[in-house]
Amino acid sequence: MEDLNTLVELQLSIWGMQPQECASPYTLNAAIHNGGCVIGAEIEGRLVGFCFGFAAKRGDEIWLWSHMAGVDPKHQGRQIGSKLKFAQKDWALEHGYKVMGWTFQPMQRGNAHFNFNNLGVIAKNYYVNHYGDGMSGINAGLASDRLEAYWQLDAPDTSQQQSPKTGHFLVRYDGGEILIDTPEYDEDTYCIEIPYDLTSLILTNINKVKNWQLALRQTIITLFDAGYVVSGFVKDADAGRCWYVLSRESHT
Repeated sequence: MEDLNTLVELQLSIWGMQPQECASPYTLNAAIHNGGCVIGAEIEGRLVGFCFGFAAKRGDEIWLWSHMAGVDPKHQGRQIGSKLKFAQKDWALEHGYKVMGWTFQPMQRGNAHFNFNNLGVIAKNYYVNHYGDGMSGINAGLASDRLEAYWQLDAPDTSQQQSPKTGHFLVRYDGGEILIDTPEYDEDTYCIEIPYDLTSLILTNINKVKNWQLALRQTIITLFDAGYVVSGFVKDADAGRCWYVLSRESHT
């Protein structure tokens, strides 16, 4: 319980959330004793990161639902998040789970890059304003839309496979305007661009971010309904651009 109490302050540090938005140490303790897990990362005896998952029923399957995973901003960029996620995967497989799922902010480049390029997930569900209005911290001012990651834990590692990196752009940014196209559903691959630096854009033009979020929402839901999934993510650091790659589900 001493460690779990420490995790409250860590959550506040990672996400800039309000105390009532945190997972309480009592909830974490209950999950640990009933099919879930909390894994911490320490540096010199100090907790600097953690992940929290619990058992969840999805159709006829039992998933491990990874509700939270984060690293103290002062220690990010050191592969701690990757080690936590793969430790969570190992624990899940040891305890009979074959699938892990979680939701993430789809406008954040770092989230998308980590999930698709480091872990090799796919996504085929999008939730509109999933947590309602009034989110604080790094997501303040935006609807709480979330994309759901689907990680098949017992499948061969696909994170390093070469997948299509481009296709017909349905949402793209020309430096001034957000351009939106309507799919004809005759392409195997479509692309949806998201902001390369969301935090800066929120500070300078929140209305543009909201319009971009709406374009992403409408386009990705339309493609999901037509049988496409998010199969990859491209980060072009030289051009300062990044985008989701969607392909027909039978091709993933």
